[in-house]
This record gives sequence, C-alpha cells and structure tokens, in this order.
Amino acid sequence: MKNLKTAFTFTICLGVVLSLQACAGMQLTPITANPSEISGTYTLILYGCHYPDDVQNMALLIDEKNEHPVDIYALDDMYKTKKGLTGSEALSEANKFITCSTHTVWQTVLRKIADDNNRTIGYELKPLYRTWEFGVPEVLFSSYSLKNGIVTAYIRLEPGAWLNVYGGGGGGDFSGSDSH
Repeated sequence: MKNLKTAFTFTICLGVVLSLQACAGMQLTPITANPSEISGTYTLILYGCHYPDDVQNMALLIDEKNEHPVDIYALDDMYKTKKGLTGSEALSEANKFITCSTHTVWQTVLRKIADDNNRTIGYELKPLYRTWEFGVPEVLFSSYSLKNGIVTAYIRLEPGAWLNVYGGGGGGDFSGSDSH
C-alpha cells in the first residue's frame, strides 16, 4: 500500500511539474516519422546506456540547419553528442545505441520534433520493450518546450515503469538513481 501511495504522489507531482513546464514555453508534440524523411546533416545526441541493464536510452537527431538550439535538461554526463553526421549515419548510430541494454528491444519508435511553424527541429528515436517487462512499452517520457527560440528537451523515466525498473523499494526516490 505504501508503494501505491508513493507512486500516486509521484504521479500527482509529475502532473504539477509538467503543468508548470508548459507555462515555461510552448510545448512541442513529436509526431510519427518515416526514416526516409531524414536527410541533411545532424547532431546526434545519445542519452543513456550507462550500464548493461540501463533502459533509459534514446537518441535525438537534431537537424543542423534548424534555427533553434536544443538544450537537454539533464546532467552533462547523461548524454554524448556527435556533430556533422549525415541523416543515414545518424540514424544508423542511433539504432545501434538504443539497443545497448541487455533487455530485448521489441520495436523502435521514430518521431519528428517540429517548431510552431512545422519546421523540423529533429527526431527522437526510442526503444520499445515488451509491456510485461516494465509495465509499459515506452519507458521514457520525453517532452520538448520552445521558449525564447531555444528548445529544451526533458527526458524522464515513465512513472508506470519506475516501480518495475527500480523494484519499488519504497524509498520514494523517483529521480532515476538506483540507490536501493
């Protein structure tokens, strides 16, 4: 019961944070994309893959012609950046990267991130796991906010997957650190 109460409290807090985040800028909603759309030159941002059992892995392909700088709301050691890759190189490296976990990737999902004028900022690529493994197939929640010409990417573990990934030790630490 304590774990259920903690998960419920976290979900309410996450809702409040996301509501406040919406006030901080315009929310950008990624839409399903086709790999054939990816052309040009990209900066590849590889998020996660810190240890073999890590499921918090995803990749961002940022179009280098995009006029909006992209900032990741995370510690610098949470991601790596590679610049000047062709679309096919970036997508190929991203696909290899997101399968780094010892967990089986069932599918991947590619989404386009566009600004308020429907100009492409970039793409996100995420692994999808079998629902029975973590409670949800997409274990990472990502959101994008555009404020003062800068896109900020927020990446967090999905609340529904948190207990399955970290075992619900009752510590109430929803930061993503494995301190149990």
